Amino acid sequence: MNSIWPNYKTPIVFSSIGVLFHLCSVVLLLVITDGSGEWQSWIVLVLDFPLVIFLQNIPHGNSFLYGSALNYVLFFSFFGTAMYAVIGWCVGYFLEYMRKNLR
Repeated sequence: MNSIWPNYKTPIVFSSIGVLFHLCSVVLLLVITDGSGEWQSWIVLVLDFPLVIFLQNIPHGNSFLYGSALNYVLFFSFFGTAMYAVIGWCVGYFLEYMRKNLR
């Protein structure tokens, strides 16, 4: 861990921020509403837009969007959080790369 943390501190921090943002904004709302309601669907549509587009374009993807509420909640909770972790990692890695190259 001592050799990993100094090299990847910024990506890890930004990835953690992305995960916490998604957990507090989408996952908490999905769990509280049990995947039903108009407001939670708008929040999911806006914040997890790439996943919604992905589900609309794959065969049987609409069954996740309009089918069982449990599948809907689990899908967006897991893959949305993973998506925000990857986005945060990429932003942190880019910022660290730019900081090292501008010196």
